[in-house]
Amino acid sequence: MEIERQSTIPNALPSNSAGNSSEDSVKRARLSPSNQGETQKPVDYISQLPDAIILHIFSFLTTKDAIKTSVLSKQWRSIWTSNQYMSFSLPPGSSRKSKSFTAFVNSVLSRSTAIKVKRFFFDAPCLALMQSSLDRWLQFAIKHHVEEVSVILNYRRQKIYALPQIMFCCMTLVSLRVSRCCFWVSSAVNWCSLKTLRIEHAELNDDGMMRVLSGSPVLEFLELKGCVGVKHVMVESKSFRELVIDSHEFRGQASMLRISAPHLLKLRLLGNSRGGEFTLDEVSSLIEAELNFNMKIFAHDKVKAYADLVKGLLKRLHHVTKLVMGSWCLQVLSLMEARDMFLPSLECRHLILLGAAGHEGVPEAIAKILESTRLLEKLFLQTTCTPNDMIELNAESVRHRVFAGEEFWNFVKWRIYQCLMHLRHVEIVDCGANLLTWEPILSLLKFLLRNALWLDKIVINSTNSKSSRAVERSPLLEEARILQSHPKCSPGARVIL
Repeated sequence: MEIERQSTIPNALPSNSAGNSSEDSVKRARLSPSNQGETQKPVDYISQLPDAIILHIFSFLTTKDAIKTSVLSKQWRSIWTSNQYMSFSLPPGSSRKSKSFTAFVNSVLSRSTAIKVKRFFFDAPCLALMQSSLDRWLQFAIKHHVEEVSVILNYRRQKIYALPQIMFCCMTLVSLRVSRCCFWVSSAVNWCSLKTLRIEHAELNDDGMMRVLSGSPVLEFLELKGCVGVKHVMVESKSFRELVIDSHEFRGQASMLRISAPHLLKLRLLGNSRGGEFTLDEVSSLIEAELNFNMKIFAHDKVKAYADLVKGLLKRLHHVTKLVMGSWCLQVLSLMEARDMFLPSLECRHLILLGAAGHEGVPEAIAKILESTRLLEKLFLQTTCTPNDMIELNAESVRHRVFAGEEFWNFVKWRIYQCLMHLRHVEIVDCGANLLTWEPILSLLKFLLRNALWLDKIVINSTNSKSSRAVERSPLLEEARILQSHPKCSPGARVIL
């Protein structure tokens, strides 16, 4: 074998009687002169990268880090000046460094050779001495046909920076995100290319909002987070696809937010939105909706008002095919009197209930929702061990309810039988619930296995738990084994843990 191996090597040399091993001879024979030169001087692949690749790498870096790459190669020393992606950040509490930070940004922009700026990100405390500089920096980006702008000001006491009016005439702008800025619009808006708009923690008014929306004919995504002052969101654009209202602040006369968007496809109402209500006027094109907001209730007389709010929203969302409901909405429905528990018929085929366990009366609310979703095919439940403290009621103001487990579901079977005719997929995601919290869910799963005609599978996913110590995994595993052997109405139904 050794002879055969050596014979296959080109120009193989015999062993040296002076003591040089045959392996050294073979290595020398394998290396041609050109190969030996390459070994001594390795190729500098970094220097050979095309400028387009280098600039693409810069798009993932802050401007400061992009400048640091100039030490990698001589060819990289000046390429950063043509970087089209600019990102400047000053951490909170760094006010002492504001002068050097301002000087750094001025230096970068003065040395920039980029014809176009694709992205300009700014994240820093809003200091008074930086306002005029920020105006100049934004003007620089606008004059260089910027496409993406993000201005995040870490200043919580007050909003002291007003966006320059030239910003509202940037026709190349595709994406805009502003946080803690004064969003005052005094003239017509010309955002003919804008597709994504995020406004966070800003004071708005209906007149300015109307100008913004009417001046954005191709807007696809709008998010209002922690905003105050606006009472109407009306979008007529046919390209409008998604609206997110997060932690809306109802204040003074603006105690109602009316939403009208005939071409909207997805609506999300999120966060803590105390002191008002949402009204949906024209949302006939919606296919997906999420009601995951909460409003603090201080007295029993508020329960019916907020229950009417949830029922009113569901009535306007009856046609959506995917519906997400948060824990607060479920609890509100669970606190309603039986005579008021009439929900509109829902056409959704995919239902997601978040935090849907561990609260008294919630199984009744789930049953009522299942009764209303007669075409339901996929049910998703998320459990949690964190109590929802958004609802504060005296014990005497709400009747005490006793949950009787599977007996309860058997009792309401006649009400939800149509849902059982279509349900195919059930998934439970555990976010740290204890076994007591799981009891209503487990009884529901047993009921579905016994009664859902076309059920394909039940998936119990406990891998997403926030705290492994918060879950009694052994009892849960045992319950899953019990489910696997539980009688099934659908022969092909599977239980997957």
